[in-house]
Amino acid sequence: MTFEAIVVDPRREPVPAGWAALARAAGLPATWDADVLAALAWCERHRRLLAVVADAGGAPCALFAARHVAPALRRGYGGSRLPGLLECHLPPAITQPGHAFHPDLDAAGRAEAVRVFERAAARRLGARAAGVVYRQVGADDLPAFRGLGRLVRPALPEAVVDNVWDGFDGYLRHLPRRDRRNLQRILRLVDRSPDVAAAVEDRLDGAEAARLLHNVQVRHSTARRAPAPFPAVYHDLLGGRPGVRYFTYRSPAGALLAYGLLVDDGRTMSCQGWGALDGADGGRDNLYFDHFLRQIAHLIEQRRGRLILGKTMTELKERFGARNVPLYGAAALRGAR
Repeated sequence: MTFEAIVVDPRREPVPAGWAALARAAGLPATWDADVLAALAWCERHRRLLAVVADAGGAPCALFAARHVAPALRRGYGGSRLPGLLECHLPPAITQPGHAFHPDLDAAGRAEAVRVFERAAARRLGARAAGVVYRQVGADDLPAFRGLGRLVRPALPEAVVDNVWDGFDGYLRHLPRRDRRNLQRILRLVDRSPDVAAAVEDRLDGAEAARLLHNVQVRHSTARRAPAPFPAVYHDLLGGRPGVRYFTYRSPAGALLAYGLLVDDGRTMSCQGWGALDGADGGRDNLYFDHFLRQIAHLIEQRRGRLILGKTMTELKERFGARNVPLYGAAALRGAR
């Protein structure tokens, strides 16, 4: 099996045409669109690389999105020569995998595509890369990242709701009585509130969406330094694309109070972020819980297979009927390829 990888810096080089072709073949969501990723590359602190692995006939078989995370420079230390790690994930968050394979590629082909990518990335970065780290590897893809000298470790699982119902009422009936009553009460409170209007929108103003999301990030951050906000251009470019929906809550005057971003690839729906005002700034109670219920209702209505609720707060998400799906991190250190 002969593969070749093309690795580009999307700030300076065009993304190969094979990227869009494989994204269509694999049914990847709009978050994988090359122009979205190229725009985000200008907003990242670390250098972003995109790679297409193709077979001998030029047909694309694997995609990789990674950032080169180098140690912080220290004055007089020669930090620019210190090696870093190539971290494979989909921007702007680190909770989405940065690898995708053609659905017809077998296990041996996937493993070879991974190694061809790693060799090409090593040639591109030279001594500046000590290895490659892959985030959010699912169990089905895990064999491609195993091997001599390679590390695999469990990561935080993600909460997933499997769609096995004909309607939303059936979903509610399957929940434990206490959870069902609490969630139904939340739905009634939001539906009957004269101060909140719930809707589903195709797009939001990027700056407004980024501001509300950053507000939530800061509120829950345990780091000394506030997390970097998501770029406004992300929402500006993503909005209006197929499968992108914003579950919004607005005041009677139209002010955005909160929203949840949902991305649909035709099979799976994924929650991609929650932004909201604090109560002191006009935010409302119960909206976070309500938006999950509305997204589950949307899942059932659209007859998709599952909804990924994301990581953390697993006990809370289990109240919505979610199960925990194992994920892994994998690493290939320099010399193991």
